[in-house]
Amino acid sequence: MGQSSARRSFGTLHFVGRGGIARRAWEVGTTFARHVARRRDPLPRRLRRALTDLGPTYVKVGQVIASSPGLFPGEWIDELGALRDRVPPFPAAEARRMIEADLCRPMRSAFAELEDEPIAAASIGQVHRATLLDGRDVVVKVQRPGLEDRVRDDLRALLLLCEVLERIPQTAIGSPRALAEDFARTLHEEMDFRLEADNMERMRRILDAERISDARVPEVHWDLVGRRVLTMERIDGFHFTDVEGMQAAGIDTRRLLRMGVQTVVEGVLIHGFFHGDLHAGNIAVLPDGTFVLFDFGIVGRLTESTRARLAQYLIATTTNDYEAMIRALRSFGSVPDDVDIAEMAADLQRLYEPFVQGGVMVAQLGELMDTMIRSMVKYRVRIPRELVLLSKQMLYLEGAAHTLAPDTDLLEEQQLIYAALMAKYPELATDVMEAIQRGAEMDASLAESGR
Repeated sequence: MGQSSARRSFGTLHFVGRGGIARRAWEVGTTFARHVARRRDPLPRRLRRALTDLGPTYVKVGQVIASSPGLFPGEWIDELGALRDRVPPFPAAEARRMIEADLCRPMRSAFAELEDEPIAAASIGQVHRATLLDGRDVVVKVQRPGLEDRVRDDLRALLLLCEVLERIPQTAIGSPRALAEDFARTLHEEMDFRLEADNMERMRRILDAERISDARVPEVHWDLVGRRVLTMERIDGFHFTDVEGMQAAGIDTRRLLRMGVQTVVEGVLIHGFFHGDLHAGNIAVLPDGTFVLFDFGIVGRLTESTRARLAQYLIATTTNDYEAMIRALRSFGSVPDDVDIAEMAADLQRLYEPFVQGGVMVAQLGELMDTMIRSMVKYRVRIPRELVLLSKQMLYLEGAAHTLAPDTDLLEEQQLIYAALMAKYPELATDVMEAIQRGAEMDASLAESGR
């Protein structure tokens, strides 16, 4: 095969093998430099424009930052939030061609109408309102043309960057290589809309099984689903941040917040499945107060043993049991064997004490995360990827609490939910107690072998 036939395009650039990655790295560097030099604009705005220019993969990186309140400055979160649904759209004619090619049928055989103007456009694709032949209102999510070829070399370049970050103690605790690999995996999953449809159906089954009637997921139209096209029920409601509108309609916004927390916590501890990309654009509220979740491209999937470890960690965190917290982290393989559990627990307690009053945690989750990170650097601890994904969702909900219910203590809410789940699912309490006992036995064994 000739060199020209082996080339893949990304905009005006061409990449071949590792040389292509080097050229892409050069393009990334010059693009960032060009935007950073425009000092008349705030830095977050310059970053957003650079990410937009660099294409889908980097837009997705910006979206990850935007959905991580507490881990990044507020002005970054606000500015990069525009990357969720205000990315420049591609032409409607291309969307129609993509639909026909992916579904292997002409538009007229599937839709009575498809609106040209998308209602949202993001890094992976855009969403159009449409009407089925029988008159039902739907929305159609269509992938950006040529997306897979565009992201391939970008992902390789990101993995190389994370190899460098692994050598820096302050960044190594976040397990950048593992996070980059997870980012690549989830991005590939997001690009297969059939998997997203499966995720939606799994959540619908969970809601049905638990008889939860005040939370919904749109119905999927399976005959109009392909790798790059996803057709689903159209559901309109209040934006999750429209507190004034919801309260005027008599909706209890404090209850909505509790539902959000319970959805995540119960999904983690009971079902091993939870929405992995919570933000206002993925949540709507119906006039009767029903909580609606959209966009299941990113989800958390946990094994039974991982659920038990996370349960142990979450309960230890909310009850200020520092040794149990460290044992839970060590069960993930995150704490080096030579770390003295009692010493690290004492350090954690010293750092956490300013945030505790009368045995109750009064700090924000973002502050606790910062405290945890400082301690983890010292003890060479790496945060498990499952905990990173879960923490992102809880940090988003904490940010939402300031808007929906400013007087709510999110940690107290979690404690109440844990207690209710322990009563509802006695086997969960058994699993947690067994995990704690195994941790104590491991401590004793390590202490004995070190004598």
